Amino acid sequence: MSPSPALVGDCFIHHFSVSVPDLAVALRWYADVLGFVLEQEFEIPALPARAAFMRRDSLRVEIWQAGPGAAVPSARREPNSDLREGGTKHVAFAVSDLQACLDRLVAHGVDIAAVQRDPHSPMAHEPDPRDCAAGPAFAAFIRDPAGTLIELLDARRVGG
Repeated sequence: MSPSPALVGDCFIHHFSVSVPDLAVALRWYADVLGFVLEQEFEIPALPARAAFMRRDSLRVEIWQAGPGAAVPSARREPNSDLREGGTKHVAFAVSDLQACLDRLVAHGVDIAAVQRDPHSPMAHEPDPRDCAAGPAFAAFIRDPAGTLIELLDARRVGG
């Protein structure tokens, strides 16, 4: 039996959105770490909020600072406990060599939340994600400066 057509018809991912306590810090981080380029900044005075769209290839991130902003709540900052919270979880990017990527991220002081060496094991914090004695990384979570979780997957080990 063939699947029924979706009620919304054709669709594709246009952007994901994050709320941050400091828009300027977030814009630098998303550019330096993930390679997004500023596309547009805007304000909504009635909220009050400032925001920006950043783009990498066909994907955009919309970054908001509403009022004084706020960091991510503690339960949402850890991959395993975040699964217990309702709502959207994270965005994931496949990278060509995750272990080499982790080496670069650690060298530049990026916050590595957790690493998964075996796809059937839970995420775990590692004191040094560059140490791959247990095998190369399959997946990892990093945090942006506000604590938003972003997953990185080894493209050689995931389908898609």
